[in-house]
Amino acid sequence: MSRFARVLPAALAVVPGPDGAVTFVHQRKGPYAGHWLLPGGGVEVGETAEETARREVLEETGCRVGRLDLFAVYEFLGEWAQGPYHLVMFAFRADEPSTVPPGFTGHNVGGVRQVAPSAVDLHSTDLQILNDAGLTAFDHDRVQGALRADGITMAAHTVVGSLAVRSTAANGEEPTSHVLHDS
Repeated sequence: MSRFARVLPAALAVVPGPDGAVTFVHQRKGPYAGHWLLPGGGVEVGETAEETARREVLEETGCRVGRLDLFAVYEFLGEWAQGPYHLVMFAFRADEPSTVPPGFTGHNVGGVRQVAPSAVDLHSTDLQILNDAGLTAFDHDRVQGALRADGITMAAHTVVGSLAVRSTAANGEEPTSHVLHDS
């Protein structure tokens, strides 16, 4: 049975590179194969979401990241050749830039690039993720249109401080949660 035949917890990291670049990997497997994405992958048993993000960044890019800050949790719902999928993605941002080691090719990816987000054909989900990470300001209609074109429903649950979204945030404010595209 495919690991995508059930709800799959996963984690990714936005890894700044040199000179304002962001680190992207060319995905070889899964529903988004063939796209340039932020590094990430499925959570393994016994591993926290942060440990997953750190491991995936190292395996896919060769970068050793310092502190990772959780900034959002996303749900991606869609369908691909193998059927429906539902990912629960924990999104972290590295606090310091990292450089991909020279000659590093990445594990289970078709390539690694450190470029400005405008220099890569971004996957529809990464448009919102990079906005939420504070690195881009893509228009809401562009994000919605891209998700719709890809047949993806993406729910974004922002994180308040270092706490995941709960019924009430630590500062007493209401946390936010919104659906970006609903079929």
